[in-house]
Amino acid sequence: MSYPWMLIYVLVALWLIWWVLREARKLDVGHGDHVHDGDPPEQETNVPLRVDDLTQIKGVGAVIAAKLRTLNITTYQQIADLNSTGIEKINAELNFKGRIEREQWVQQAQEILNRDGE
Repeated sequence: MSYPWMLIYVLVALWLIWWVLREARKLDVGHGDHVHDGDPPEQETNVPLRVDDLTQIKGVGAVIAAKLRTLNITTYQQIADLNSTGIEKINAELNFKGRIEREQWVQQAQEILNRDGE
């Protein structure tokens, strides 16, 4: 391999590492902010008591699941219990513009809980 091509590969690799680290820092913004209304006091710490695979909800991918974790939303039960105030706060915080209602996250979470409970 010639020197110029090697330099290009190294520069691309460095740029990719920089970009991944930058995106990871964006996901850490707001860590510890609580959006879900009615959290019991024992959940006020940054360590979640339980973490569900929220990507099982259609419309929630890995990136959105990570954003929800920054808001300490980690379980199907938390999503199933969301009221209109909680939904509005999440929509505003994550700039979703009605996505939760449109994709019926609350109903999907309730269905998953019912299915898993059987």
